Formats: sequence, C-alpha cells, structure tokens
Amino acid sequence: MGFKEDADFARLVRMGVFATDAVRTDLKRYGHEVIELERFAMSNKIWQDKVKRGRFPDLVCVRCGTRIESRGKSQLRIIASDSGAEERSWDAGMRDDDLFAFLRLDMAQRPPHSSQPVYFRTKDLRAEVPTKQSSRKAASEGSELTRMWDSWTPTWSGVFLETDSEERLTGRNDNGRRVTYSHWLRWPARNVYLAPGDQVIANETMVAGVVAPPGSIECPGEWDLQVALSDADIGERYAAVKVAGVLGRSDLIADLVLIARDDNEWRLRLEAEASLARLDPIWLKVIAETAMTPTHSNEQRMEAVFALSEIPTDEAAAALAQIAADDGQKPRELRAAAVWGLARGTYPRPDLVLPHASDREEFVALHAIAGLPFLPNNLVPGLLEWLSQDDKHAAAAARLLQRCEAVRPLLTAVHNGGRTRLWALRALGDLSPDQVRSLGGELLTSEIEHDLEPIWIGREDWLRGPGAEGLEALDIQKDSFNPLLG
Repeated sequence: MGFKEDADFARLVRMGVFATDAVRTDLKRYGHEVIELERFAMSNKIWQDKVKRGRFPDLVCVRCGTRIESRGKSQLRIIASDSGAEERSWDAGMRDDDLFAFLRLDMAQRPPHSSQPVYFRTKDLRAEVPTKQSSRKAASEGSELTRMWDSWTPTWSGVFLETDSEERLTGRNDNGRRVTYSHWLRWPARNVYLAPGDQVIANETMVAGVVAPPGSIECPGEWDLQVALSDADIGERYAAVKVAGVLGRSDLIADLVLIARDDNEWRLRLEAEASLARLDPIWLKVIAETAMTPTHSNEQRMEAVFALSEIPTDEAAAALAQIAADDGQKPRELRAAAVWGLARGTYPRPDLVLPHASDREEFVALHAIAGLPFLPNNLVPGLLEWLSQDDKHAAAAARLLQRCEAVRPLLTAVHNGGRTRLWALRALGDLSPDQVRSLGGELLTSEIEHDLEPIWIGREDWLRGPGAEGLEALDIQKDSFNPLLG
C-alpha cells in the first residue's frame, strides 16, 4: 500500500476498535460478560503477517457463548462488508441467534464518541436481501463489496410520535416542528424500532429498517463449555477453548489437551495451547517453539507471539524476550511483535524492552521506543549513560526520556556537558517550554533556557508544520519550458 492507503486503513481499523469496545461495554447492561474472540478485534496495531480475518467473530460472551460482530461507521446504518470468500463473508462464523451491532462513531471527538449500538440477529439479516450493494473494490483493497439494508436514522433530535393514518413515520423535533418520513413505504419490509414518545438523537437513533428487531438480548447464561469443546462447529470449539483459559477452568484441562494434540486446525490447536499455558506454565514452551520454528508459516509464528503476549506471567515474558533476541535469523516483524508484546501486552516488562530501543534493526527499535508505556525510575540512569554513547543509543535515549517527560534527568545531563549536553538539549527542545519550566526547578538555568530558545522557536514556525507540505508541493511544480527561447 501507499502512504495514503496505509493511513486510510489505519483510520478504519481504529474506528473498528473503538466500535468493538463500545459494544462490549454496552452489552454489560444486558448481563453479558464479553471478551475478544477474534484476536486484535480490540487493537489497532497493524501487522503485515497477522492472520487475516477468518471465520471468527469479534466478541463472545463467556456466560452464554453468544458471538457478536460490531460494525462502527461514521453514519448509523445497517451495513456490512463482504469479501465474497466463504471464510470472509459478511456473516462468517455467525449462527442464526448471534448478534450484529451497528453504531455511529465520531472520531473527531477526544475521546471518540459512539452512539448506542443497534442490535440485530444474524438470521434476520440473512432473511432480508440487502437493498443496496456496491461494486466490488479492487484486489488491492481486499476485493470487498458493501451490502446495506434500508433503515432510517433522522438528522434531527426530538421525539418519535407514531405511524400516522397514511402510514408515514412521524416525529417532533426539538424546535416543535412535526416531521414525517414516507420513503419507508417503498421498502420490501417495514419495522419500527421505537415506541411512541421515545427520544430521538440526531444521527444516532435508528427509528426504522427492513430488518426485524432482535427481541430480548438479555444474557441467558448456561453455556456448557465442556459440551462446546467437542462441538462439530469449529467456531463453537474455538470460542469455548478461548473462554476456558480466560476463566481458568482447570477442570477442562483434559479436553483442552485433546484439542492441543489432535486438532487439525492450527489456530484452534494454538488457542488450546494458550489456554493450557494459563493453567500450566509447561505449555509456554510449546507456544514459544512454534514462534521459533522457521518451518512454520509467518502467520503461525506471529500468532504464537500474540498468544504469549496475552499471558500475564514472568515465564511468558521470558519466552517473548527469547523470541525478540537478535540471532540474525528471525524475521524482523516477528522480533518486533515480541518486543511489542513485552511493551503493550497484558504484562508489560519495560526492562526487557529497553535494550531493543537501540536494536540493530530499526524496525524493531521503533517498536520498542513507541511501545514503552512508561519508564520506571530504575531505568533512567542507564538511559542517561546512553546519551554519551554512539549516536544510535544517544538518539534512542533522548527520545525515550523526552516521551516520558523526564525533564530533571535531562537537565542533569545538560549540566554534564559534552555531546551528552547536545542530545539532552535536543530532547528538552521537543518538550513545551511550559513543561520544562514547571518541572525543571533550579536545574533550569537562564543559560540553558537561552540555549533552548532556538529549538523552541521552531514550534511556532508554520513552515515546519502543516505548511511544509504545501511548500514542498509547490516546490515540485516549478519546472517549465519556454519554446520561444529555443
């Protein structure tokens, strides 16, 4: 992909992550206890070698086994993407009574704002032929097409009134004006989702659609995990395997071992090993061996790293550190994923991440620097020593100290002089003057502040910000030829 396509894809992935989390939170109101089923459904980290979405939905309830797919868009509609392939169709892995959740996301707000989800049963979506369908996208965009079912989400806020004598939908907006909607009379099926007097929020409340409402979505509970582990449906087995580990069901170890040793589907086998590793650390070695074995596919090796990143133990962290180690043989993305797991996984180990901030592979080093969520005080002295080493170590240390707003350690380094002083000044210059002044105290002398002024002034230089893009765009438009000059 080009940069624009990468940015667009990242934006859509981020929207999907916030939508999925909003649905997970909302379902608590109905008694559901929901976890991620499709790995990375709730993370926007993009990996080239990650297993592409298969037939596992986004979420699953650990109490009843209901699977849930979330669909967050900038407009509230009943809409789904379809690749055409059976394992990646719009309803892949979904059973008739499983739930689809549709919601509107406003990503311009901080944090992003989501509407209340609208839920439908898979069987009801399947029962209605989509009323609109886009052309299939190019292969570079996943060869997907978009299916959309008719619905009405008003652009005004107010109150829903009724279906009038002409069978039009009516409401009263906040200005007191009566509003009618007659377009739905042309729909092949008509369902109203509100009762008279219900509140309507502009762009966030779906009033009607062609798809039948789902009925009660309260969690019924009573999911028999042991039965599910031997179900003929691979999706049911996969969900049960994952939930068994999360719930710490040691009574199901024998069932999980059977799947880990005998199942022909490698993703299911790996997930069984991951659940077993939560119950017995001996299984960590099996997962680590998958990640370290070159004959396995890159997707399998990466998935093993992701599984280790979800297990909150020192043993799992040690396995990730072994995978991250540079032996000149492992793919750089595999090592970066292990570093990312140590930094951003369920059991952060900054001490094991830090050595990779100056890794020989810049790709790995960038993941270490970006991934570190915090910097423990006991690691700061080592980074200050890096400032006086080679430029790669010094640059990494300066950036990490700057990102963690370690103003006083950086000012101490400035006072030490030499090349250390230059790197420390560079890092302090990337912080705002207010931050440095408020945290620097007596270490911030007038001389140091004077030295920082030329760097800080760059923060006000519009030609080094967004304006630089326009300047560069104009600079490449200056070629011209005058035929009158021969």
